[in-house]
Amino acid sequence: MGHQINALIGTNEALKIWVMRLGSPPPTTLSFGLDLIPLDEQRLDAIAMSVEPAIEGFTYLTPVMAEKIAAELSGPALYVETKYFGGIGSQSAAYFEDSQLIWSSTESNEGPSAGSPPVSFHEEAADVGKSPINEGLRRLGVVRSKDCDEFDQIGLQRFRSLEALGIEYDD
Repeated sequence: MGHQINALIGTNEALKIWVMRLGSPPPTTLSFGLDLIPLDEQRLDAIAMSVEPAIEGFTYLTPVMAEKIAAELSGPALYVETKYFGGIGSQSAAYFEDSQLIWSSTESNEGPSAGSPPVSFHEEAADVGKSPINEGLRRLGVVRSKDCDEFDQIGLQRFRSLEALGIEYDD
């Protein structure tokens, strides 16, 4: 199964300006008092259309976009990108607080090398300190349990696509 989303995660208060400005679907309520707003290409362009290259390891997040996101947030928030299928892919996260980009990280798994056993991307990424999204969620106050990492604690595994988060595309 694949997982491909771009989103902002934070409290309803932190994200409210972006929900209004972007015309996003209603935020998806997660646990730990967090909400998620999906960002398709149209909404990413609305944040900051730019010809500059994305920040290393990200597909869409440019320096100008990061500045605009930081300036408009009303509290801490996390920008996330996932793109993986069949154990191969990447994830990136950028944490914003106090009107600035505080931290970002990316991880790519191009699949097992010859002779190594297959490992699912999520299993490998779920290791403490390895997953950018888990680290960002920890910064937002999400606490892992004995059985679930931060990603699963807030239910991100349920949303494998932007369509699952309410984005509708014209055929």
